[in-house]
Amino acid sequence: MIIAMLVFVLQTQPTAASTAPPASAPVPSASPVPPAQTSSTPAESQPDLARSLERAGDNVAELKRAIESIEPAYRADMEWLIATMPEIDLKALKAEFLLKNVRLAERARLEAPWGKDMPESIFRQYVLPYANVNERRDDWRQDFFDRFTKEAWKFKDPIDATKWINDHLPDALNVHFHATKRKKPDQSPYESMELNYASCTGLSILVIDACRACGIPARMVGCPAWKKVQGNHNWVEVWWNRWYNVGDSGSDPRGVDWVQERCLTETDPDDWVHAVYAAVWRPTNTKYPLVWAFEIEYVPAVNITRFYTDAVEHPVTVPGGGAANIEVMWAGELVARGTAGADGKAVLPLARGGQFEVKFRKADGTNVTEVVKP
Repeated sequence: MIIAMLVFVLQTQPTAASTAPPASAPVPSASPVPPAQTSSTPAESQPDLARSLERAGDNVAELKRAIESIEPAYRADMEWLIATMPEIDLKALKAEFLLKNVRLAERARLEAPWGKDMPESIFRQYVLPYANVNERRDDWRQDFFDRFTKEAWKFKDPIDATKWINDHLPDALNVHFHATKRKKPDQSPYESMELNYASCTGLSILVIDACRACGIPARMVGCPAWKKVQGNHNWVEVWWNRWYNVGDSGSDPRGVDWVQERCLTETDPDDWVHAVYAAVWRPTNTKYPLVWAFEIEYVPAVNITRFYTDAVEHPVTVPGGGAANIEVMWAGELVARGTAGADGKAVLPLARGGQFEVKFRKADGTNVTEVVKP
């Protein structure tokens, strides 16, 4: 993916819902239903589901049909998706679109080499969703599954698979960056593929969707305005035990990209217009700033600026010593996983100025939680 700075332009663009590719797009092939896999619905999600069904209006029958028709093992994920969908989608998306999306996401989790190790919360937020921000709702998942999984799944590490996708996607889809030849910043996958050009936002959408089709957790991240340099930027992060900035084509997500370097001097966690945001799927009290449509408030986000400006590899010790599996929670999100060996020591990717809930699951079955402030 060729990521370049998008000039800061304010555009008002209506959002259209599309449950099928345009005529010029590849026709997706049928997908077999994957074998059953355990999934559970948290009790707290049920009130949210009921509210979502109420907000769906005349489309409620489609949503109920999606819930009733999905395989029992996947019903909880379907219910969670509907419970957290924006109202614009509750009123528009049809059962077949949702059924196909959920089944293919579950299939990717089942068949990807790393799928069995994917946390449920990460899967639901960053693989299961069919959209990123306010782009048109295209039916991309089968097409991208067919295009990318064969090669991506030759890798055992999803970050290596991400690098392959990032390096090959522009030519594979014949979509390249251009600041003026693209029609709008928030192009859907097939809008970009029809034009052969996209902004950093449009390219990010393509890379994220390709990653999700392969069972790689991915999300959009962006800064609405740099502090001194004119412009804004959106880019891609992928998750495997921590979040990685994907970077330009040819970059290694485990290395340092120009985005990290710019964020050190051009962002501010306490100034909303210069902060760095990650688009999430679950509702939050923060909206993702869409510079082309500031009036849209249905894209939830978290402010992750300090993970760029104040990132730190923080040492921790398991309380009482010994080996343990470690999970790090922040702002309601699982942000990192790690392991401590027999010496009880580990290093975690945290951020100075943040407060983290670190959960230690010890070999003897005991669980210990500590609050860590780097």
